[in-house]
Amino acid sequence: MSEKTMKAQSYPDLDPDLLRAHQAYEAAINSNDTDQVMAMYDKDAMILQPDDAIVVGHDNIRKWVDGYFTTFKTRWTKVVTMNWVCGDFGFDQGHDTAVDIPRAGGDPIHSDCKGILIYKRQTNGEWLVFRDIWNSNKPPA
Repeated sequence: MSEKTMKAQSYPDLDPDLLRAHQAYEAAINSNDTDQVMAMYDKDAMILQPDDAIVVGHDNIRKWVDGYFTTFKTRWTKVVTMNWVCGDFGFDQGHDTAVDIPRAGGDPIHSDCKGILIYKRQTNGEWLVFRDIWNSNKPPA
């Protein structure tokens, strides 16, 4: 199926360039490779995770991502429900699920969350992740 046909059938209202950036980010995460994930981040990226500190700066993000991949083998499914572009920023929101398998053994951890990604258009036209924000779909404890 051509990309144009896929867009028309599956994602009729989504910006195709932003959708490709989203799919590349999901693939990088699912590679469980820190370098692939880091290549997806803008130089001023931040991770706004639920119930923990904001992760700021490439060095801190690299440590955070590497720690995650050292602790878990992960598989994310990130479904975009809407996206839009405003100037040099792109936004998408969606429904994310993940299965994290502890590398030290133990039961898999299943996550179900809302996700928001903010992208920044680079001078070459590429979209990179500027903010990665998510929150659990579970009610507050």
